[in-house]
Amino acid sequence: MSFSTTIVPRREQGVTANILQGVAIGIVLTALSYAVGLGAGWITSLSWLEVFAVFTSYVCTFLCVLERRINYPIGAISTAAYCVLFYQYGLLASTAINAFLAVYLVYGWLRWKSDTDTRPVTRMSFKDWVLHLVVAGTGYLIIVGLATAFGGSLAWTDSVIFAGTVLAQFMLDNKKLENWIIWALVNVFAIYTYATAGLTLVAF
Repeated sequence: MSFSTTIVPRREQGVTANILQGVAIGIVLTALSYAVGLGAGWITSLSWLEVFAVFTSYVCTFLCVLERRINYPIGAISTAAYCVLFYQYGLLASTAINAFLAVYLVYGWLRWKSDTDTRPVTRMSFKDWVLHLVVAGTGYLIIVGLATAFGGSLAWTDSVIFAGTVLAQFMLDNKKLENWIIWALVNVFAIYTYATAGLTLVAF
């Protein structure tokens, strides 16, 4: 098959080496994020829960890029930490999506299969885009209504994060290359929402 249809992963190193690389990268990037935020005056206090959530999300993302299935249990730990963190800051939609993901990631774990027999990366068709965007849009309208009704902070942007995350994660679980586009768009709203809420390290 051509590159436009299937992307063949390159994982020449063992999974243990990749995990250690991920941990090292997570430590460096988390420390760098904190140092920049502290130096710029954006961060005035240290939350170890926030540090842990950011660190594990860096590790998870690195392993996901390498198509290592182990990213899923690490991702579940990270989303559980974010769930507690966002609840503390009144971000109800972000709390809900992370609580959902902590369980939903089991689907991705099964869907990806083992590293030696993993699902190939493919691209979205036009029909896929239409269906996925309609479902995500409907989900957004429902979530923003619920978040507003329950007095959630920054409900409209927080709900965009919820709907966009569900869409991006589903695409990722099915190894659709364009999932990174959706994650990038979600992060635009996430940076604004979390910075405004006071979660500077998460936003960074």
